[in-house]
Amino acid sequence: MNRGILYEVFKKTVIPPGFSHITYTMKNALILVLTLNVGFAAYGQNSPGSPYTYFGIGDIYHKGFGHHLMKGGTGIADRNGYTINNLNPASYSSMGYPYTFINEFGLSVATATRDDGSNQGRQMEMDFPYLTMAFKTGEKSGGSFGLRKFSSVNYDILGFEDFNGIPGRYQVRYEGSGGLNEVYFGYGRTIGKRFSVGAHFSYIFGSLQNHQLVNSDEVNFNVSIEDNNHLTTLSVDIGAQYILPIKKSSLTFGLTYDPGNDLKSSHELEILETEPGSNIPIDVLSSELLEEEEDYILPHTLGFGVSWNKNNKFSISLDAQTQFWSASSLDGNNFSLRDSRRVALGFEKLPNYRSEHYVGLISWGFGAYAEQSYLVLDNEGLNNAGVTLGCSLPLGNRGMVRFIGERAARGQSLSDFFNESYTKFTINITFMDLWFAQRKFN
Repeated sequence: MNRGILYEVFKKTVIPPGFSHITYTMKNALILVLTLNVGFAAYGQNSPGSPYTYFGIGDIYHKGFGHHLMKGGTGIADRNGYTINNLNPASYSSMGYPYTFINEFGLSVATATRDDGSNQGRQMEMDFPYLTMAFKTGEKSGGSFGLRKFSSVNYDILGFEDFNGIPGRYQVRYEGSGGLNEVYFGYGRTIGKRFSVGAHFSYIFGSLQNHQLVNSDEVNFNVSIEDNNHLTTLSVDIGAQYILPIKKSSLTFGLTYDPGNDLKSSHELEILETEPGSNIPIDVLSSELLEEEEDYILPHTLGFGVSWNKNNKFSISLDAQTQFWSASSLDGNNFSLRDSRRVALGFEKLPNYRSEHYVGLISWGFGAYAEQSYLVLDNEGLNNAGVTLGCSLPLGNRGMVRFIGERAARGQSLSDFFNESYTKFTINITFMDLWFAQRKFN
């Protein structure tokens, strides 16, 4: 068969334009076999090396830093002035006296176990999810600047395909890596005594690498397909908070809205003929650089939260969030999109910042969350649920370290796909300081 015809068929069936530029031509998801191994990477995602990152822009990170992770990811109505809260930009106006500067960064290690019914494996990865700072800009205002991971792709899947127009049955290996990052600046201001508003201005950028290797023993023709996607966009989201005093306690209500955006995409597509059984290229069959304006869509998002603070001794938080993915109307042969929803509940024993004893400065919390993913696979929705537990230990009078554990499961509602469970440990370190204050030394 003519090689030009072969690679044109592969190009049309394996890399169609649209949602992700990677194949959606699988006849049945049951034929997918996860290549199970133990690996280590400098960057990971919420669930390490997940085959579910095959779709779209991969695993999307939930906002929230260490203080909120230990409470199930709640914080839309949180106004703790000694931590940074990117869940609601209105919170930046609440920075606690006497500090005028806060710096935070996190490190996490996750171990995931996957089971497809006949194979089981485990994978471990390390993640540096964020580096951020917050600062006072006035008596009733504050800002924040930071870098965080927005999404991550990391999969290794083995499948079998029948391509129209090409004889034989082909083994196809799908490998993906990369992800998106977000650089943001946020500002919040209190209006009056109880009402605060704020906004984030973000630049989202990154690249997704999709590699496919097509092999066949029946036809002496192997193809390697490299598709590198580069994505960028500018984004704005807003938030508000209102405090309602109730005797020796208070209720805080929070509201956030993100209007969504389109990611501008450019991708380099290269199709190579390779030696049978290897990735060594023999000939370049096709090479293209494509520009597309509305290739990937970030949905508009609405969030609501309420937090009850009991005399600064403990707090209980409830968050609910919806992302309207179904409005994008994107689907494939084996998947479709639906609105994603997340509900989380958290409890925290608050520290006594005036305590003269170390134990009084310790705080701890726990939480739980349930998520309805935006993915529907073979008419079954993908869901996720987890629990968290953590504590915060002071480092002198200008810092703290948090230890957070999370246990979660995903894919349990799907009958013909992978069941995932993972355990993640996160260390969050916070430093607080005084900007523009004259220091005295003996």
